[in-house]
Amino acid sequence: MTERVTFELGEKKYVCISVTSTCGRPFDVTAAKYVLLKGKETEASGQCEIKKKSDTETILSALIQPMAKSATYTLEYTYEIPPETLMYNVRVKVN
Repeated sequence: MTERVTFELGEKKYVCISVTSTCGRPFDVTAAKYVLLKGKETEASGQCEIKKKSDTETILSALIQPMAKSATYTLEYTYEIPPETLMYNVRVKVN
């Protein structure tokens, strides 16, 4: 299931995801970035804020401001937990 968030046109806010250990072992997210896509077109991209909540949970935050009214975007997170590179998508709806 894909997470969904809703924006009003003109809003600029953080969209956050929680990354948790599936096996209960400590981990470190060493890098994280985001891309805001409208269809296949990149509207914005950048580095995520990485906040370690505990040894087994980290919060990744992307500050975005979608620019098209009545549009649906994909916010694509890419993050590294060596040796793995993982991706997660959030659907963004603009009213």
